Amino acid sequence: MIAFSLGRLEAALLLLGLVGCIKAHAFVAPCRPRPRYESAARPLRRWAREHGADQSKSPIVEALSLAAARIKAPFFFPGHKMGRGLPVGLPGPFAETNTALNRTRLHRDAVWQYDLPEIPELDNLFAPEGPIRDAETLAAETFGGAQRTWFLVNGSTAGVLAALLALVRRHQQEGQQHPARSGRSIQSKVLLPRNVHKSAINGLILAGAVPVFLSPVYDPAWDICHGVPIESALQQALEEHASGSEVAAVLLVSPTYHGAVMDIEQAALLCAKFKVPLIVDEAHGAHLAFLEVEINEPGNAGPLASRAMTGALAQGADLVVQSTHKTLTAVSQCAMMHAGKGPLVDSAMLEFVGSALQLVQSSSPNYVLLASLDGARWQLGSPLGGGRTALHRAQKLAAKAKRLLLEETPFPILKPPDRPKGGAFVGLDPLRLTVGTMGTGMSGFDADEVLIEEHGVYAELPASRTLTFAVGPGSEEEDVDCLVAAFKALATLVDKGKRDRSRDMAGEEASSFMADFPPFDGKQAAAGSLKCGPRDAYFTASEVLSTNDERVVGRASAETVCPYPPGIPVLLPGEIITVEVLRFLKGVLSTGGSVTGCSDPSLGKIRVLCWEKEK
Repeated sequence: MIAFSLGRLEAALLLLGLVGCIKAHAFVAPCRPRPRYESAARPLRRWAREHGADQSKSPIVEALSLAAARIKAPFFFPGHKMGRGLPVGLPGPFAETNTALNRTRLHRDAVWQYDLPEIPELDNLFAPEGPIRDAETLAAETFGGAQRTWFLVNGSTAGVLAALLALVRRHQQEGQQHPARSGRSIQSKVLLPRNVHKSAINGLILAGAVPVFLSPVYDPAWDICHGVPIESALQQALEEHASGSEVAAVLLVSPTYHGAVMDIEQAALLCAKFKVPLIVDEAHGAHLAFLEVEINEPGNAGPLASRAMTGALAQGADLVVQSTHKTLTAVSQCAMMHAGKGPLVDSAMLEFVGSALQLVQSSSPNYVLLASLDGARWQLGSPLGGGRTALHRAQKLAAKAKRLLLEETPFPILKPPDRPKGGAFVGLDPLRLTVGTMGTGMSGFDADEVLIEEHGVYAELPASRTLTFAVGPGSEEEDVDCLVAAFKALATLVDKGKRDRSRDMAGEEASSFMADFPPFDGKQAAAGSLKCGPRDAYFTASEVLSTNDERVVGRASAETVCPYPPGIPVLLPGEIITVEVLRFLKGVLSTGGSVTGCSDPSLGKIRVLCWEKEK
């Protein structure tokens, strides 16, 4: 017999950052089973109606605990049968916690015991009417009063893909039903920044949309792209393309990877004026609405951050995609998508989003991930969760790290502009710390290698001139102390390197030995014209050419090519390859970066479309 107590689930959830979640429940509400199980447990739907939305509850966690305790003979998937069949003799997550000679396998890490399929008690992710539905309803309330919230187990990538698929589908169907456009081919355009995540490009391929790229603000000193200027870029693009009802959606990124926050409210009002839905990729900003922001503190939030730091949903975005695992406490791959309450968010949009999610999410969702999303929401919504306190503590730790680095090392810290213009960069995420290496004789990649090898300090994002660190609710004082100590040691190494370099170059003109990493401002990629849309290019016949072959310049790329990090494509399927693009990509590789998305990561070869040969 296999029977797991509530205490076992509590132990399992130690890995998920949900400590204390179960203890807070004096009553574990059962889930809504299928009709034949009606007598076995009171449905959660009826319980929720009787007791009201209670943020101290965690419906999925509770249902999962109850279901696991009832199972005596698991004849369902997965094959490891609640952890009993996992590999023996491996370390880490597969290690047995019992050191006795008898390998009962019941003493494995408790989290495996809750890796269950969609059994009757656990609801259906794509047609929720029990604990999943109730957990999503609680999340919609917690994260700013969304009209609808969807739990995502394929990361925020699934949310971006589904949002684009849904809105392009809606745009196509509306166009087909319009009398003046009946029988005509309908072109669906999506306005989006060039420094968008590659998941958005994949969404264009899946949806068959045509991109209209918006140039972001580029900071040459830091070699960083921020947000999109609203008046000079977004408004002009809407005026040019939306007047003919050709725009299916606008997609903006806020915050950026480096923490730059846009004025989403201004963008939302502008999109509403043109009746174009606004998607915000807020993968890095699930925590924003729960922070305590000191508006007037320079270098922290920025002078115009009062609105911006409330998050995209509160500022009027129609669809908001958040990576709950990035800045909150859900485990990797967990995300949410929220629908706003604006006039463009109607029942058809909600239906199309739900349908699109079935295309891009697994039909066998992992309930440990779903429980993790439920628990992350509980931490923020329940008075007993402590999640907001943890975020406020993280803010203090991040502020301490910035202060000590500025006082005790020569490395600059990224801060928002004193007088932000255009809404592209009005605030900086207080939990994001970007350190510059300019003038130190090191690239960000060089510094990252030293920090890892000699100090065990791992950055979230090394780049040409920067290192970006993410402070979160799980960060501790010791982490900050270790970070500051590592940079102090790095400063000593920089000073020694400069002295050695000057001595070796005696009699010659001394110069910086920093790697000549090519700066990227989006113009390199935009230098080539679009031969065809990403979807047409994706399915067009192609061939492989050497990047040293003179014939490659002027041909259209058949693949997405993006330097990593941070995963911003510089070549898309259908774009013309230019000398500038090749020079930039080879510069990335020569200075320690990598190139992903293409068939040859070394960039010795590249796949190009074939149709030019016939013309």
